[in-house]
Amino acid sequence: MTDKPILSCVEKVAVLGGAFDPFHNGHIAAIRHLLRSGKIDTVLVVPSGDRPDKPTVSSALDRLEMARRGVRAEFAGDPRVEVSDIQVSGQVGYGTIDLVRYFETLSSKEPYFVIGQELLQDLPAWKESAELQKRARFLVLRRPGADGAEEARGWNVTYLEPFGTCGVELSSTELRERLRAGSACDESMPKAVLAYCLERKLY
Repeated sequence: MTDKPILSCVEKVAVLGGAFDPFHNGHIAAIRHLLRSGKIDTVLVVPSGDRPDKPTVSSALDRLEMARRGVRAEFAGDPRVEVSDIQVSGQVGYGTIDLVRYFETLSSKEPYFVIGQELLQDLPAWKESAELQKRARFLVLRRPGADGAEEARGWNVTYLEPFGTCGVELSSTELRERLRAGSACDESMPKAVLAYCLERKLY
């Protein structure tokens, strides 16, 4: 009698972190692209908590709620997309290396950290970059005009196929300015998120 092979049930998770201040259609486009890439099984959206190196305009709880409302509006009923409060709640520290360590405790999940191509050059300055370089896998969203190949040497990086603009060129800073000025933002963010911004007078 021969032993039956053990089937692997490891879930490949694209970890999409960020401030999401506010959550907008560029984030939606990135999630859709990740799901279509064939590289991962699920997308976990992780709004950052309060962090010492990068102040935000809105509170962590407001940014978490915007992400939840945006994902609920655009991906309702799709179990492949979730929003996590692990950094907002303080369960996990603010750095990507903290998320790496968290996922290392979950044997059923294999994380791939999503990063824009223009940020590759910043990786050496990230928290505990030497450990991050050894332990993290990155999925890179290509940007028009961005290179970063030189900066990515020595890092575990997989480039995704370009997916055009599709809203990825949206700037959170620009959106905040438009919201402050009372300009129309209907085409730039999910209606549920826009309604929340106006209701809370966030910007």
